[in-house]
Amino acid sequence: MKYIGARSIKESFDNLPSGVCFADSRGMIVLCNRQMHRLCHILLGTGLQHIFEFREALSAPRDGVSFVSGESDVFQFPDGEVWEFRESRVTDADGKSYTQVQALSLTELYAKKTELERKNRELEEVNERARRLYETLDKTVREEEAFAIKMRVHNDIGLRLLSTRNVLREGGLSDIQKAGEMWQTTLNVLGAIDNASSDKDTSFEHETADKTEEMLRELLASAAGIGVNIVIDGEFPRNAEQAYLLISAMRECAVNTARHAGGSEMSVGLIQTKNALAVRIENDGRSPETEIAEGGGLSDLRRRIEKAGGTMTIQSRPKFKLTLNLPRKDK
Repeated sequence: MKYIGARSIKESFDNLPSGVCFADSRGMIVLCNRQMHRLCHILLGTGLQHIFEFREALSAPRDGVSFVSGESDVFQFPDGEVWEFRESRVTDADGKSYTQVQALSLTELYAKKTELERKNRELEEVNERARRLYETLDKTVREEEAFAIKMRVHNDIGLRLLSTRNVLREGGLSDIQKAGEMWQTTLNVLGAIDNASSDKDTSFEHETADKTEEMLRELLASAAGIGVNIVIDGEFPRNAEQAYLLISAMRECAVNTARHAGGSEMSVGLIQTKNALAVRIENDGRSPETEIAEGGGLSDLRRRIEKAGGTMTIQSRPKFKLTLNLPRKDK
């Protein structure tokens, strides 16, 4: 059986990676390991003799040693190391009381903390750029829809000019009236585009069933353009106001599916009851990390729905679901 002597214990004590020292009841240092001696030389400029010198050095550290983040017991040394100092009372087997001071290395922990803060700042910058990008996405989608309609109207105008010229040359009164109706339809579409571009709330609200179907096709195409496939289960409403509100909700959810959830498919369930149209919109993207706070798009959608006498409910857990209840309207 080998005997472990005082010298072996002292050598092990000196080789501890943490700094440790003990002071008696008068404050005189009675035991101190190498690490603590090294740190005290940096703090004091001399060897450690008395606990009060050490406390004074911690309250007013020398040049090159600084407090970390305003914490009174954590210091950064000139070589970049970070140390935390803790003071406590201990009692030996004979009942004598001593002051124990420990120095714990936090260098690696603070390096990881600094790296994490840097990555968080980078992530915030990326999120901010993404937020600005997606803010323009909905506007871009709307502009593309309006552009598609304008192109269709532009092509129609050429044909209608030729048709009108022939009617004026050879047609009768009934033919002229039909030509006038065609031009009125074109003017209505142009007026709707102007309203939409000026963000008026009346855009497309009073379109015909044919126009509603066209708006739906254009929305499906626009959503596909941003990587979102919309699957509709149920009969789409033919009432223009219901259709307009539903398309507005689908447009907002499609953008949010791409923007926030990273989804690629959005399902729209429609159930017509005697008094209302029940709508359920879900997506296959990530579940929201927190409860969804209604921003400009959702708040504006809620305002429109409630103005029309309907209700809107948002569910965040376990996955996103938007539920609408639109009052039944005559066709």
